[in-house]
Amino acid sequence: MTKITKASYAVLIACTITHFLNHIYTGALSPFLYQIQIDLTLSYTEIGFVASAAVITMTLAHLAIGYYGDKGWRDVFIPASVLVSAIAILLTGFVTTFLMLVLVQVLLGLGASGYHPSAFPALSEKFPAGARAKSTGMQAIGGLVGMAVIPIAGAAMMSMLGGWQLPLMLIGVLGIALFIPTVLLMMYSRRPEFDVGEGLEETGGADGWTRSYALSVVIMGLRGMSFRCTTLLMPFYLAIMYGYEPVWAGLLTTVMLIAGLVGEMVSAPLSDRIGRRVPFIIASTLFTTPCLLLLNFSLGHTALIIVLSGIGFFYFLGVPPNTAYLIEVSPKHAQGLAFGLLFSVGAIPGALSPILFGAIGDVYGLSASILFLAVTTTLATLVSFMLKETTGATIVPEALVNP
Repeated sequence: MTKITKASYAVLIACTITHFLNHIYTGALSPFLYQIQIDLTLSYTEIGFVASAAVITMTLAHLAIGYYGDKGWRDVFIPASVLVSAIAILLTGFVTTFLMLVLVQVLLGLGASGYHPSAFPALSEKFPAGARAKSTGMQAIGGLVGMAVIPIAGAAMMSMLGGWQLPLMLIGVLGIALFIPTVLLMMYSRRPEFDVGEGLEETGGADGWTRSYALSVVIMGLRGMSFRCTTLLMPFYLAIMYGYEPVWAGLLTTVMLIAGLVGEMVSAPLSDRIGRRVPFIIASTLFTTPCLLLLNFSLGHTALIIVLSGIGFFYFLGVPPNTAYLIEVSPKHAQGLAFGLLFSVGAIPGALSPILFGAIGDVYGLSASILFLAVTTTLATLVSFMLKETTGATIVPEALVNP
């Protein structure tokens, strides 16, 4: 029987902190890419390689992380991802060439790979279905706050400190400092204790490998392409196509991601309350697609803010229900391996998408790159209609889940 205990909250807090830093680090270069392109004389395609290097490495390592997580290594992988990623970002501040930049991003990917295949099974073990979207939504909010903070904070730091190297070093130091509380929380989560609340379900998951899981891998790839490009390259895109200074491009990207935070706060409790996941997953990419297409219409400042807010709100509206759904369709006795596959095989298209985005931009212009993203979200919507609602989303009385 899954019970909510103090250990549940310890894991949730540790995952939220780690996810916050995970997205701070994997998105750390985004506010600096425009200046890095100038300083290192890079093409759009090379910028795509820089943006993708960490994500590709992370994706390739996820399967092994998921496998060994099932062997009992999750408590090590989650805090280790904080420390190794922080060291990689610290070293990024010392690079002087394109090759050095790619290599430290590879190290970053190895560090960051410890989080996603470990966190979702860990949360599934600690929270029942009636609190699953809220718990996964909370850690997702941690990641989204990290994504929202880095574009404007990074641009502001670059403006104040006169470059991109020192800000990256300071961001690395932040992770080293937060590594210690993350370790302590994960250690506390394994202590025996009295329960503070009870749920009614067993640990979430399916009885075996299902068609819905296979479709989720496809959707993961399609959703990941727009996710990686918009979150990593939006400040760069706004600087090139709309002529914004880095601080303003970062601020507008932060506005987009704050709207995403609102979307997550709406869908997480609502999905648990009504016991439905699939409608949110469908609506997410269905309404993101026209918002992406509108970026190609040379929008005024106010219209651009509205469109960016729409992209953020609708895309992230689907995140907590989708993460809860992934738990419910993954095999309950091999969830580490299942999430390793999701975040490796399923994440490969997203990992490669910044390179494709840049290559299309070099050949046809960045407007064509936006069309490419709209195609991926359209396909994600079509595949989402094939999903079958799970029984794992059964509603549990709130008083029993969180007394």
